[in-house]
Formats: sequence, structure tokens, C-alpha cells
Amino acid sequence: MQEDSTAEKRLLNALAGGDSSAVGKLYEMYGERIFRYTYRMLNNRSDAEDATAETFLRVIKRSGDLRADGAFRTWLFRIARNLCIDKLRQHQLLELPPDATYSAGEDRTALRLAVRQALMDLPQDYREPLILCDLEEISAREAADVLGISVPALKSRLYRGRRALRDKLGSAMERNV
Repeated sequence: MQEDSTAEKRLLNALAGGDSSAVGKLYEMYGERIFRYTYRMLNNRSDAEDATAETFLRVIKRSGDLRADGAFRTWLFRIARNLCIDKLRQHQLLELPPDATYSAGEDRTALRLAVRQALMDLPQDYREPLILCDLEEISAREAADVLGISVPALKSRLYRGRRALRDKLGSAMERNV
């Protein structure tokens, strides 16, 4: 972890100094995680790819403002979050048809889709903490910073979000049985 932090600081200093190749290395460090996050937020591969690319374009545009103080990852996820919120406001995402049926061989895929749909059906205040903490495994402190809330507020949202997700999945599983 310390090695990643040192490499990140070096790359941020290089980028701030005008070395545009540093963004490629930062993308190697964070691109996959940002894509997973945006995909889980948007539930659409194309939109997630666009949001991921735009996230790193904004890093390039704001490279003069970067500080190698350990808050880069939080800042990066905050950019991605804001882009996702903007995209969600622009259009409604496609939903699974309520009458969709699956063969026995597709049970795992159906479960994954049910979880994804249940997650997307949650209010944003519950969905975001679940994605950051449970799926992206970001610490409560860092997730709270990304969302601009206190750690106790984050933990409350996590608790309520997990309960709501469990309730949604319970009713979805009962319908499919």
C-alpha cells in the first residue's frame, strides 16, 4: 500500500509538472476501479465507459490543481460520482422487463441481474454507500469524504441500504420461486 502511495505521489507531481504520460499510469492504477464504480452506479456499460474516460479527462484538465497529499483517490471517485449523477439526471436507464424469465442454466445470471436491479432501485443515498464500501471496498472515512457526509451518516446509510437491499432481494427471490 505504501508503495502505491509513493508511486501515486510521484505520478501526481509529474502530471502537475506537465508530464501527460503520467495520466496513463494513473489510469492503470485506478481505471478499472473507476469503471466498476461507474458501471455499478449507471448500470450501463457504454455510459460507464464514457464516465470513466471523462473522469480521467478531467484529471488532465485539472492537473495544475493536483496535490500529492493522499486525497487523490477520494477526489477521483468524487469526479466519477458527479459525472454519474449528471448522467442519471440526463436520462432514465433501461430497466429489466418485470416479466423476464430465465432458464435453469441462467440462474446465476438472473441472480446477478436481480441484485443489480435491486441496487439500482434503491434511493441514491443508500446505493452510493453500498457501492463504495461493499463493492469497491473503500473505507468508511474515504467513502464519507467522497459523498461529503460524516462517517456516522455514512454508516447509517449503509445500515439502511443493506436492509432495504435485503428486503428488495427477498421479495424478488420470492417472485422467482
